[in-house]
Amino acid sequence: MKKKTILTILLGIMALTANAQFLFRISGGGQEKPSYMLGTIHTLHGAVLDYTPEYTEAEAQCQQFYTEFDISDQGNMDELNRTGQQLMLLPEGKTIFDVLSKEQGEALDSRMFEVVHVHLTDSAMKPLLNFQPMLFTVMLTTYMTQEALKYGPKSNSQSAPIDVTCILRAKLRGMEMGQLDEALYQDSIAKVQEQLMKNMDAQVDSLMSIVNNYDQRLKATIDEMEVLKQSVTYWCLKNYKSFANMDFWKKSLASNPALFQKRNEKWLPRMKDAMQKAPTMFVFGAGHLIGEHGVIQLLRGAGYTVEQVKGK
Repeated sequence: MKKKTILTILLGIMALTANAQFLFRISGGGQEKPSYMLGTIHTLHGAVLDYTPEYTEAEAQCQQFYTEFDISDQGNMDELNRTGQQLMLLPEGKTIFDVLSKEQGEALDSRMFEVVHVHLTDSAMKPLLNFQPMLFTVMLTTYMTQEALKYGPKSNSQSAPIDVTCILRAKLRGMEMGQLDEALYQDSIAKVQEQLMKNMDAQVDSLMSIVNNYDQRLKATIDEMEVLKQSVTYWCLKNYKSFANMDFWKKSLASNPALFQKRNEKWLPRMKDAMQKAPTMFVFGAGHLIGEHGVIQLLRGAGYTVEQVKGK
């Protein structure tokens, strides 16, 4: 308890002394006025923005605001949930028991009861039995993350997460809003569903890896909270260089090209189009800034000058 209290106080002090963090100015590329981007640590509370005058000044110079996905919009989130459910449904008439062996089904049932205290045969689980293994992987991973967050950075603030706070501030200022990630349309959904069905064996292997190694995976997730604490520290100290050189982030970028590199490459033309129209503030996870395929290097390769705003 004492360690947690000290950490809370430390984070509070860093927030009070913070300015700029991972804020970057984007100039050149035919822009008349610069645009900006803020790399965030998603678990940070939005109250830190009250102590970041450089972000407030940059925000005031921008007419547009782009984020990964507008998670403050309930309609957006409802649509995202519907799309996710549609993607993960098995063909009509099929259940999870049709894609798992008897032994695998029994192992999943045992783990689900241990973790969420329900058996697959319970009435509450019936609506979920028509979903692909991926859904159960997500459920178990989400539970692990919730447990691990108990060991993560603590804050006394009741404010919304930083990304949501940035979005709400932009809307309050009447800025034009945009998203870097595009919504999936029906033809895209059908293609993704087809690909997921082709990878059913991989889905089963991934699920059973978690089921059979749950305790080890949970410990690894808890250990990652130390990485999160260090990331928060670097963010509050504006130490982007040390953050970008963390082994955890380097490994994450290398092992998740679809999550980072491919999305960054899709974002680049949208960012360029937005900046040609008006000065724009971009806000997204700081992991997207890092490395040769990160947004910073992609923008520099496209002829822009990108500099960290260090503050006074």
